[in-house]
Amino acid sequence: MAARREWLDGSTVAWTKENRARYDRRNQRYPSDLTPDEWRELEPLLPVAQRIGRPRTYSLQEVINGILYVQRYGIPWDALPKDLPPSSICYDYWRVLVDGGHLERINHHLVMRDREKDGREASPTLAIIDAQSVKCDAPQGERGYDAGKKVFGRKRHLVVDSGGRLLAVSVTPANVQDQDGGLALVKRLVRLYPWVETIVVDGGYKKRFIDAVQSGLRRAVEVVLRPEGAKGFVLLPKRWKVEQSIGALTGSRRLKTDYETFLHVSAGAMLFASIGRLLASITMD
Repeated sequence: MAARREWLDGSTVAWTKENRARYDRRNQRYPSDLTPDEWRELEPLLPVAQRIGRPRTYSLQEVINGILYVQRYGIPWDALPKDLPPSSICYDYWRVLVDGGHLERINHHLVMRDREKDGREASPTLAIIDAQSVKCDAPQGERGYDAGKKVFGRKRHLVVDSGGRLLAVSVTPANVQDQDGGLALVKRLVRLYPWVETIVVDGGYKKRFIDAVQSGLRRAVEVVLRPEGAKGFVLLPKRWKVEQSIGALTGSRRLKTDYETFLHVSAGAMLFASIGRLLASITMD
């Protein structure tokens, strides 16, 4: 009670010069924050601010750190810590990145940058495609039932290169067959990476998909099947890279379940996780 009385009558001041520095969090980092090297790689790729409206109150780097915090730890937008920019600002900029197609453009640039860093050609010649069904916890939006995996939600169709880098992604209701969602994804893939020659798939991609890719898109299809009689997990040649990538991307807790109302925003969350992986790889010594 004595301490409370001192607080109320003003005899004790909370923010003195000594303890203000002690509790200042502005120079501390969350594990999800961009490093200085990662920010130097990302900043030139972000959309330029329009010359209308009010000047920015918060630095763009801190806004990106706020988005990263939500995606990494899977929290609701309105649960952002108060030492990051307001959730309304972070979410608005998140939708600018997603709705404007900027995430696909940034991911495309960083894929080529990371491949060149590894001494490879910028555009891949081999791509591996797969699908992942996840539950959907959004209050509304498209969804369906995947009878094979017994999941009611959505399906992520994704394609990676031989190094596991995400090249393209799309999201559909879970009742869409792998080959149907995969065909639309491959059509976009060959526009982004015209040097792709071979598409590696599993047994879920049937004759209709193979014929459309080979005759319509002029790409070879390589089917990698599980050994007959195999039980449990089997490490399949080439295809293990896409499985590894799915596991690495869903390390972002926001991707454990689909929380988004719109399908293109769900795809944007996958691209954003991929951008984080690529930045870490590019800036790694």
